[in-house]
Amino acid sequence: MEKSGTNGVQNSAAWLIITVLSVIILKSLDFIFIPFSIALLVFFALGIPVDFLKRFRIPSWLRIMLVVLAMLGVIYLCGRLVQANAQEFVRQLPQLEKKFWDYTAQGLGFFDMNVDEAKTMIAAFVGNLDGAGIMPVGGVLKKLGASFFEFLGNFFWVLLFLGFILAERESWEGRLVKALGRERSEAALAAGSRISQAIEHYLGLKTMISLITGGMAALILWLFGVEFALLWGVLTFFLNFIPNIGSLIATVPPVAMALFQFGSVRHALLVAGVLILLQMVVGNFLEPKLMGTGLNLSPLVVLLALIFWGWLWGPVGMLLAVPLTAVVKIALEQNEATRPVAGIMSGE
Repeated sequence: MEKSGTNGVQNSAAWLIITVLSVIILKSLDFIFIPFSIALLVFFALGIPVDFLKRFRIPSWLRIMLVVLAMLGVIYLCGRLVQANAQEFVRQLPQLEKKFWDYTAQGLGFFDMNVDEAKTMIAAFVGNLDGAGIMPVGGVLKKLGASFFEFLGNFFWVLLFLGFILAERESWEGRLVKALGRERSEAALAAGSRISQAIEHYLGLKTMISLITGGMAALILWLFGVEFALLWGVLTFFLNFIPNIGSLIATVPPVAMALFQFGSVRHALLVAGVLILLQMVVGNFLEPKLMGTGLNLSPLVVLLALIFWGWLWGPVGMLLAVPLTAVVKIALEQNEATRPVAGIMSGE
């Protein structure tokens, strides 16, 4: 009995050491793991169009080239437009900040606070973000407004990893069977296939739904005459990957922009109502219809994932937090031994 307890402590200590070392490695080698993680998620998201082209008997290398070129074309066109929007937004940021504090001063009077006290509180919060390595929104927008070709240079590493991963997509199973033998590799191949299909299904459909949501949000804002509609649409696309809180956060900047731009609370509330209606239709009808139960991640798990990955890899980590956590949860669900851990991560 005593020996069994000792083994349990040793195993727990070993797993703790492995976890700490893994975090240190991920933090130290972020210049490798960030583009690799993005490439891996893009790989799963592109699985659906790659498999669709397979029906037309298109060779593997041509399918990969067509899908990657189509993705690059979309990124290039949207990237140039988003960069122009971001640069103009950053240019107008001082005026928008002045309007923000003018409106804030009116509301603070109800709480017996002044603007200086509110600025001190916000500065302390932003200071904590800086200390944690998380970039505030203003810093992210300035990054978006930087040279688009600088972005393409950084994205080259993602493309490099993505190309190799896609090239290995249909050949690794044969090599695994050759290395381990048919009987020994069957269990690993079956588990890997279940994990791959589940992740591919989630990320592929989630990307499509996010594109629809972001595109509709941009169209709605354009019809209402709200400035930087494309920028808010892209923001909605990314935040839609964050369940529970992402859709709420996505509505705040464009509604604030509408308020500052038109100076009408009624107009801003109308914009907010239409955007919330869009999020409700997508979240309560379209997404469940296409994805079934979806991720079902606990809101606390989502918050902890945002904090952890944001601390680890900054703003990029926050964008990747929920998809990476989704990948981990889906992988845990495929193994009977780890299924209870996946159950703890769920929202039910």
